[in-house]
Amino acid sequence: MTAVAVPDVRAPRRTQGGTTVTRGVLDVLAAWGVQRIYCCPGSTEAAMLDSLVTRSDLELVLVTHESVAVAMAEGDARATGRPAVAYLHTNVGMANGLAHLSSAQLSSAPVLVLNGLKASTLAGRGAFTTLAHPRDMVRQHVKWAHTCAAADLVVDDVDRALHAAIAEPAGPVWLGLPQDLLETEAPVPSPPARRAAGSGLTRPAPDAVAAAAVLLAGAQRPVLVAGGEIARRRATAEVLTLAERLGAPVFTDGRRDFQASTVPTDHPLAAGLYDPAHPAVRDADVVAFLGSRVFTEFEAGGTDELPAAARLVHLHPDAAEVGRLHPVDAPLVGDPVLALADLLAALPADVGRRRPAAVSAGESASRPAAERFPGHVGLGPVVAALADAVAAADATVVLDATTATVPLLRGLRTTRPAQLLSSVSGSLGWGMGAALGVAMAEPAHRVVCLLGDGSFQFGLPALWTAAADKVPVTFVVLNNRTYSAVASALSRFGGAAAEQDRWPGTDITGLDIAAAARAFGVPAERVDRVADLPRALAQALAGPGPAVVEVLTGPASPPTQPPSAQSPSTPTAADPAAAPEGGGQAW
Repeated sequence: MTAVAVPDVRAPRRTQGGTTVTRGVLDVLAAWGVQRIYCCPGSTEAAMLDSLVTRSDLELVLVTHESVAVAMAEGDARATGRPAVAYLHTNVGMANGLAHLSSAQLSSAPVLVLNGLKASTLAGRGAFTTLAHPRDMVRQHVKWAHTCAAADLVVDDVDRALHAAIAEPAGPVWLGLPQDLLETEAPVPSPPARRAAGSGLTRPAPDAVAAAAVLLAGAQRPVLVAGGEIARRRATAEVLTLAERLGAPVFTDGRRDFQASTVPTDHPLAAGLYDPAHPAVRDADVVAFLGSRVFTEFEAGGTDELPAAARLVHLHPDAAEVGRLHPVDAPLVGDPVLALADLLAALPADVGRRRPAAVSAGESASRPAAERFPGHVGLGPVVAALADAVAAADATVVLDATTATVPLLRGLRTTRPAQLLSSVSGSLGWGMGAALGVAMAEPAHRVVCLLGDGSFQFGLPALWTAAADKVPVTFVVLNNRTYSAVASALSRFGGAAAEQDRWPGTDITGLDIAAAARAFGVPAERVDRVADLPRALAQALAGPGPAVVEVLTGPASPPTQPPSAQSPSTPTAADPAAAPEGGGQAW
């Protein structure tokens, strides 16, 4: 039988990879120092994916859910200070990434979201995975949003987007890339020269600096609060110099505003989390908020978090943040590094006569009593073991453990800026992706991700990427099988749930977290005895890739071994007698 020739109806081969437009886009990303593109792709990304085949300077990091891509990009950007890229697929992918994009917005992370859109000719026609106004979906979460309008402008649009992301105040940006523009073999101008990063850095007006210096120099009981912007701009040395000149205690942001560690916890003036009940705060006559938001409101009618008699200094690179909720006596708008240098120069030479204030680092004058709902019980020794393991490994910590956050922030020890990262967006699951991004961008340090069981279920797809790329992140899941924050809200509400000791919407028992991790190919162990935790952590941190350690912390957690196999003298992690304090406190 004579063979019949089958015509080749495939698209013409592009041996260079991709199209002129997509190659130009990648050239711009590489020129800006971008090394990775975090992506859960679809059909609209074909041209870009094809361009990456022939590139060795850019790595495609495949994820299986868009929220993971956005969180990884934020972790990357926060670790390096450089722009990082998440590439999302059409409107459905963008919808999946929005929750974590709000975290990048609050942390001022320079994340570029490239959003592959369907062809321009389909706009407004109700086509598959399209929206009539895609930009409207995202613009509340970014500082700049634009949809490319012509193929010959795409490369310049990407460059402008990167510049907008890095310019102070930094933050995420969004660029819509219609499929037809990316697939066009259009003449593309040479990529523009890389624009200067940090061109938006400013310093406060001299008279504002002078006013702040007068307040601080005349204060008898000054207090400093070093916020997330201090960590982002790596201005710790300047803050500590100011604290030592003034003899003032230095707090980090409080629980709801905490984004990153700023000062070493073993510094004599380090005072822990900002707490209005702390004696140093309560009695302060001047409080200087340096790079803090002041504050993030949680519920209407909340208590005043400022000392009644204190005057306020507020430094932030974003003018919209200064005095946003509270009147300020000395507003300072500008880059923390530049502003603190000016402030130090303006202080009188003899201002250091004041003796350092007596503070108890990390201790509040009062701690809320354990509420009557299921929460973390016996968390004290668990936190102590985690603190020891993190210190021994000099690990970077990414924190996403809602109701265990305060005990962890109080118990963990840090020696360098941004060693401990968190999110204030309230978007569960952020930590797993962010930890992967930090680990890829900062390979010199092992990364530990501390999260609750609820956050683990939100971030579960991150384990695929962790296993596939062998990312050395140790995920420690504090499993109390409960949405404790929801139970806390019910407790405060004071209705039938609290009266009858019934907590609807809180029970998330049933998942074997260690087994779920092993299903993704990640080594995992469940720990139900505090005595076993140091060994499990050491083993996980010593491995070359990812690992999961599940720690049972809730009072309802049954032991995984028969009682006869446990030592009666060793309390389980779920045993209320294992520690005098419980977690699970309200935000």
